[in-house]
Order: sequence, then structure tokens, then C-alpha cells
Amino acid sequence: MVQLKQVSLRLKSIKNIQKITKTMKMVSASKFTKAERELQAARPFGYGPRKFYESSHLVKGPVDKKPAADAKIEPEVVKPEDDKKTKRVYVAMTSDRGLCGGVHSGVARRIRRELAARKAEGASHKLVCVGDKSRGVLRRTYADNMLINVKDIGRIAPVFADASVIAAAIAESRYGYDIGEVYYNKYFSPVKYELTIVPFFNKFRIENAPNISAFDEVEEDQLESYAEWTLAALLYYALKQGAASEQSARMAAMDNATKNAEEMIRKLTLLFNRTRQAVITRELIEIISGAAALN
Repeated sequence: MVQLKQVSLRLKSIKNIQKITKTMKMVSASKFTKAERELQAARPFGYGPRKFYESSHLVKGPVDKKPAADAKIEPEVVKPEDDKKTKRVYVAMTSDRGLCGGVHSGVARRIRRELAARKAEGASHKLVCVGDKSRGVLRRTYADNMLINVKDIGRIAPVFADASVIAAAIAESRYGYDIGEVYYNKYFSPVKYELTIVPFFNKFRIENAPNISAFDEVEEDQLESYAEWTLAALLYYALKQGAASEQSARMAAMDNATKNAEEMIRKLTLLFNRTRQAVITRELIEIISGAAALN
């Protein structure tokens, strides 16, 4: 028979866990409201560079148009003539915090699939891991591809200075990439987010874009500054999208955990009552048996 003390300790433990998950849900709801509000102000940072890439024919497909049910949401990059020799950098936008479902693991798995499909070598394919969650997954199999690791992401709301630091670190690494890809979770609603890929390019690719002649003539140093700012703007946009997606996913995860804890408490309470009743019945039987033996 189950020990009454064991059931009591288990029941107390589950009740404490339920209090924690309920509190985390409330905290995530508060942070989610702030993240969703800040995301509205950050959308132009992502729309401008992507619209420029579309207008200059660096990527195909309209920007921020709702795709069909079976269509991909990431834009198609115009491939160079020698795509196999193209140097790429993959930016995984995650954070240091967990307890939010498969938000971070989905980004790492997608990058791992892309690297395996392209048979990536360490010299021509580099990884930039923003947050410990992506670094912990990718460094196991692609340690040679690691370029930059960024920590302390997700504890507070991201700002443009954080994106600027990441962009500056990529520039200072002296890795001459041709095409970059930012992998992040795009927020749609409190119950929906989707993994999205947004490309970025170096100054040489922008300078030789198929339709760059449609724009006014720009000096070389101005074009270089714009390429650097474009990377920082896209990273900031991805950070804000990821923060909103993470908080919404954590809110849903903690809500499910609270409901599961409530179900376990109900079952353990029933088991506790049955066990206690069995103990009382057994003790009464012993008392009555003892009294009958004395008589």
C-alpha cells in the first residue's frame, strides 16, 4: 500500500510547483504585453531593408504579404553564378531562457538541417549564435563553424544597442561573407508564431544588385554604412519578433503546466483520501479485533 506520508509530500510538492507556474504565467503575460507593444514600433526596421532587397532584385517575392496555406514565408534569394563557393553566415536568434516550448529548439534544428543539406564546411559557412539555447544545440555537431556567441539575451527587453553590438561583432570578426541569413520566430498572434528566414548581404552584393541602377547614385562609403545599418536593423527587428514569440510561448507553456499540475493535484488528493481512509479502517479493525480478543 502507498505510504500516506509519501502521498502527502508529493501533493505538497505539486502545489508548490503550481504556484510557481501560475506566477510565471502572470509575469510572462505582463512582459508579453510590453513586447507586443514594442514590436509595433520595431516593424519599420525590418520592413525598410527587406523592401530595398526586393526593389533591387536581390530577393524574389513581395515583403509582408500573407502567403498561401502551403507556401513558404521566407523570401527566395537570387542565387549567384557559383553558389557552391558562396560564403554564408547563419544567425540564430534565440535567448538564454527556457520554459517556453520549442521556440528555441526549432531555430537550431532548422539551421542544422540547412547546414547538412548544403554540406557546410567550416571555412565557408559560419554560425552566429545569439543566446545560449542555440549555442548549446549547434556546438555539439558544428563546433568548427562557430564564429560568434552572444550571451545575456532575453533577461531584459532588447534595444537597438544590443543589435548594434551583434552587428559590430560580425563586422569585426573579419569574416568576408557573401550572404547572411537570420533565423528567427516571427510573431503573428498570442497563439501563433512561425520560423522565418530573412537574408542580408554585404556591400559588394548590394553594389552589384541587378536593379541597383533604379536608385540614385550612392558613394562607396555611404553604401558600406547602409549595409552595416541594414544588418543592425534586421537584427533588431528579429530580436523584437523573437522576444514577443518567446513570451507568448512561455505564457502558453506555463498555462498548460498549471493545468497539468491542477489535474495531478486532483488525482493525488483522491489517492490521499483513499489511503487515509484505508489507514483509518485498518486501525479500527485492529482496535475492534483487540477488544474482541480480550473479551
